[in-house]
Amino acid sequence: MTIQPDPTQQPEPMPEPTPSQQPAPRKRRLALILISCAVVLLIVAVGAVVAVTQFSAQQRKENLQLLKDDNLTALVDARGKLQPAANAYLAAYKKARNAPAPQEEAEKNSAKERDGFQQAADAARAAMAKVKSGHDSGEDGIGVAVGQLEESYLGFIDHMEGLVESYPQFEGLFRADGAGCNGLFVGSKAATLRERQTLLGQAAAPCREAAGQLKQSKNVAYVEFARTFDNRVSQLESNAEITAKSEENYNEFVKLKDQMVQKTDEATARNASEEELFKIADEAKALNARIRTNRSEFDFAAKRYLSGVKDMPVLVEEVFTKKIAAEIKSYDSVIPLRVQILKDAVDVELVE
Repeated sequence: MTIQPDPTQQPEPMPEPTPSQQPAPRKRRLALILISCAVVLLIVAVGAVVAVTQFSAQQRKENLQLLKDDNLTALVDARGKLQPAANAYLAAYKKARNAPAPQEEAEKNSAKERDGFQQAADAARAAMAKVKSGHDSGEDGIGVAVGQLEESYLGFIDHMEGLVESYPQFEGLFRADGAGCNGLFVGSKAATLRERQTLLGQAAAPCREAAGQLKQSKNVAYVEFARTFDNRVSQLESNAEITAKSEENYNEFVKLKDQMVQKTDEATARNASEEELFKIADEAKALNARIRTNRSEFDFAAKRYLSGVKDMPVLVEEVFTKKIAAEIKSYDSVIPLRVQILKDAVDVELVE
């Protein structure tokens, strides 16, 4: 049986929704959408930053590994080629000079070895520059280690370049076609001490000029030698002047002594007064005092002059046997140590 609705009965109205059940405004829904998008973008950005940071860290480690394994190895190899190249040039130049040959010809005959050394020096500088470019920061441990290594390494290159560049000047000091400092050893060429002083002064002028040029060398051993050599030449000139003056004084004293003897004989012959004789005796004492002072000054200056002449070859020889050898030995100790310090600093960063 089907129940038919009563046409006269009205349907009950639907209840009004409460305020909490009101639909969200359109602007609120838009804000929620934007916030959701922002959160998504932030998450994506954080992920990108992490990815970039990880990539940068990985790239840095690879650069440090390259610095340690390749760049430092190349640096050590380049330095190892520098000294043999310098020795080859020095030997070639000296051989050419002893042929004998003038300085210009000797430089021409040793040009191949000279170019070989310069190529080795340039390669060493390039190797150091590559090590430095492998690490940008100069403030962290690696940067400090690189700076210390650079100081010693470039110092060694300057030392070797100065050794080669200034060698013709140094080698030519005592050659007749060079500075002519062999003229300092006048020896028996002079008949008197004044003549010796004159000849010495003539030889000293160009000799000291050459020493002044050698003071500009990049090699510390040459510079120190030039300063000492300049002082020694000055001392030779000073002592030569003192001995020459003493010799002239002595000749004058001989005349005065003869005059004093004659004066005494004359006073005795004519029975001079006691007062006159005492006066003559005082004059003789004063003359003897002057002679003793002159003799003392002469002996002191003569000994220093002879010592200066005797020590001059030793001073020259020790430039290579002691000074340069000591500097190279110092660099041989410091540079490997600083290379190892840099390697250790890199290792610390790699394990972090």
